[in-house]
Amino acid sequence: MTDSANTRPLSEAQITEAGNPAKPQGECGALMLERMNRSHEEVTNWALDLLSFSPDQRVLDVGCGGGATMGRISQRMGKGSGTVVGVDYSEVSCAQSRELNAAGIASGRMEVRQASVEALPFADASFDVVTTVESFYFWPDPVANLAEVARVLKPGGRFLLVADVYQKDGLAQEVLDNIRRRSLTVLTPSQHEDLLLEAGFSLARAHLKEGTDWIAVEGLR
Repeated sequence: MTDSANTRPLSEAQITEAGNPAKPQGECGALMLERMNRSHEEVTNWALDLLSFSPDQRVLDVGCGGGATMGRISQRMGKGSGTVVGVDYSEVSCAQSRELNAAGIASGRMEVRQASVEALPFADASFDVVTTVESFYFWPDPVANLAEVARVLKPGGRFLLVADVYQKDGLAQEVLDNIRRRSLTVLTPSQHEDLLLEAGFSLARAHLKEGTDWIAVEGLR
């Protein structure tokens, strides 16, 4: 993709800016999501390995983006009667997720719906597991939105919040600038845990990956 003003290829930063990480849009949004499917693979796999998945579970991925997390969850579940549902309030994200997971959707084992974490279109206690990868930064009301996640989880269900940066000493200036510029919610491990407990989870535990800025916060309904 090029800049129409000078025909030079757009940089990744320009694509991200135009694509809008908070709510992917347009051609740049689609390109950004394709890149994120690849770049988030390692942190996502590390975090998903903290949970156990079984073939009969019903799993929800909030902020499903380009759809790669849905596929990774489905692979871990194996063959069975379970389903993986993705929600995102970006039309572009939903389209990308449906395209990537077309076979799973056709088989009835996967589904993508356009919706916001502010009002998930599901009944109480609908899911065994809920995940969110690299989207919590943008949630408009963290406690209320986490409470909405807790609402759709079954008693004893698990929630996993995954991010490739958390608040700590030594973050690069570029990362700090990005957090401020985009008004991202980036918290310490204990702040994450406190928010989950405030939102109605019975237990919360933050996992950190040594040598990285990664965090995975596990909540028990």
